[in-house]
Formats: sequence, C-alpha cells, structure tokens
Amino acid sequence: MKGLLLKDAYQLWSYTRWIILASVAMMLMGTFFMKEGSNFFMLYGGLLLGILPMTLLAYDQNGRFSAYSAALPVTKEQIVGGKYLIGLCGMVLAELLSMATLAAAQLLWGTVTVQITVATLLQVAMLTLLGNIILLPLAYRLGYQKARYAYYLCIGLLASFMGYFVSSGDSALDSILPAQGSLLVLVVVLAAALALYALSWRLSVAWYGKAEQ
Repeated sequence: MKGLLLKDAYQLWSYTRWIILASVAMMLMGTFFMKEGSNFFMLYGGLLLGILPMTLLAYDQNGRFSAYSAALPVTKEQIVGGKYLIGLCGMVLAELLSMATLAAAQLLWGTVTVQITVATLLQVAMLTLLGNIILLPLAYRLGYQKARYAYYLCIGLLASFMGYFVSSGDSALDSILPAQGSLLVLVVVLAAALALYALSWRLSVAWYGKAEQ
C-alpha cells in the first residue's frame, strides 16, 4: 500500500503539480474577493483539488497499470483505496487552504463572519468529494474514456452551483446554514458525505477490472 501511495505521489509531482499550484493561486485570489463576500475562487480551488484522483486514474488506465499491478503483492481494495485516500488528502488540503484564506481575508478586510466561514468550508469539502463519489466508480466500470463524459457533466453542474452562490451573495449562504446550529449541520453533512465516499469505494472495488476496453 505504501508503494502505491508513493507511486501516486510521484505522479502527482511529475504530471499534476500544476493543478495544486493553480489551486493555491485560486485561494490567494480568493483572499481579495472575500472583501466583497465572494468565495468563488476558494470553491474553484477546491474543485481543482477534487479532480486529482480521476487524473491519476486516467494515467493508470492509459498506462495499463491494472495489468502490471496483477503481478504485485497488493489487493484490489488497496489499489482502489489509494485513489480514495488521495481524494481525502485533496479535501484536507483544500480545507486548510480555505481556512488560511479566510483568516487572511478577515485580517485584511474584516468581512468574514462565522456563517460565511462554516458555509465556505462546507461547500469546499462537498466540491472536493462529490466528483469522486460519482465518477470513480464509473471510471472503474466504464473506463476513463467513457466516464469522462459524466465528468464533464458534473463539472458543468458544479460550475452552475458555484455561479449561483456567487450571484446570490450572502442570502444563498444563509439558505444553506442557519445562524444557529451551523456547526451541527456541518458535522452531519460531512458525516453523510464521508459515508457516501465509503460506499463509493466499495462500489469501485466491486467494479475494479471490469472497465470496458
């Protein structure tokens, strides 16, 4: 398992570090846009970090890694689990960057409320997890080439989602989380998302090796 994670880490650094750098840049831009209460760039940064597992899986399938991995002392649960761990790491990184951005924006502009903070962290977490929950099982079942069409659809839906909240302003944030009990809502929603993430992993394990050629 450690070797699989090291392989993915090397691939991330060699082929996809621009995604991480672009996410950091988006978060930095978000500091300035938070002056007007807009968290669009933070959401976009989280969206970019959420595509890391799908990108790594595309490299694996194009390189026929599944055939090579059959000779390795690893199980399909470990192979699939590595991608899901990368997805969780992307979410954690997105949350840490978002918290740093919100803290900087509060120091600079003083416009960051507890309500905005909780809603933003919730939205960023959802954006980094949702795509993988849906698309990783499809990629293992259909192959990346076919699953990418569902990927494009999800990107469009998520972009519409972000655009809605940017255009709606604070009222949209208020509609997500009430002023009271927002922390409880955050915990419940994240717990539900993580449960779906675990179910998605089990489905991906069941479909591993069945991708249409």
